[in-house]
Amino acid sequence: MNALIEVVGFIGPLICFFVLGVGMWAVGQWLRRKGYGAQLDKIDANVSRTKAVTARVVSPFGGTLIGLTRGFSRIPFLGSKRSRAMWDKLDQDQSKHTK
Repeated sequence: MNALIEVVGFIGPLICFFVLGVGMWAVGQWLRRKGYGAQLDKIDANVSRTKAVTARVVSPFGGTLIGLTRGFSRIPFLGSKRSRAMWDKLDQDQSKHTK
C-alpha cells in the first residue's frame, strides 16, 4: 500500500502537468480559430526574445556550477572513481565536438 502511494505521488503530478500542457495547447488552437493568431504570434516573439536574453545571462552561472561540481568530484572524500570517469568522458566528448 505504501508503494502504491509513492507511485501515485510520483506519477500523479506528471499526469497533471501533461493534461495542463494539452489544455494550454487546446486553448491556443481555439484562440487561433477565433482570429487571435497575430496577437499570439506577438506574444510568442516577446517570450522568445526574453528567453534568449535570459539564456545569455544565466549560462555563465550554469558553467560555474558545472565547474564546481567537477571540482567536488575530484576531491578524494567527496568524489568516486565512477564520477571521475564520467567527468573525463564528458571532457573527451566535448573535445570531439569542439574540434
